Amino acid sequence: MDWSLAISFVALLISIFVSGWTVYRDVIQKPRFRVTASVKSIVQPHHDPIGPDFWVQALNMGPLPNRVGVVFARPSWFNRKFRKAQSAFITHDFDHLGSTAKGQRVEVGDTVSFVFPLHGDFLFRNFAQMGVVDGYGRVHWCSRKNFKAAIADAKKYLPDTA
Repeated sequence: MDWSLAISFVALLISIFVSGWTVYRDVIQKPRFRVTASVKSIVQPHHDPIGPDFWVQALNMGPLPNRVGVVFARPSWFNRKFRKAQSAFITHDFDHLGSTAKGQRVEVGDTVSFVFPLHGDFLFRNFAQMGVVDGYGRVHWCSRKNFKAAIADAKKYLPDTA
């Protein structure tokens, strides 16, 4: 038996295993976030309530910790393709008591919160979804149904649209 051929075959098997594991780790096993939108207020004992405000929250569903950086909003598929409507980056209120610190690491099972004032323009731009971008550059979108219900709740609080 030729030892160099056997060693080459074992090296080939190890290389195939390492390549497969790398693809699994980097492509398949990325962290997932469940994104929700809602209108909330913060109520503390012996203080005036804060809000109502528009909240976007992302729950890290695992399997790895990650960071969440920015919030995007996008129009419906039809408006993106045929009416050339644009997606938008939306800046949240960093100073709000409920906002998560910028660039904070989100462990599995933890939630990151982004708070927006109700008088923001994004309520009137006919966006269909909001989502957050994770540390890998992947966008995790809120469901259309959840976002539509949150926008309807937000418009109830605005005097011009009530």
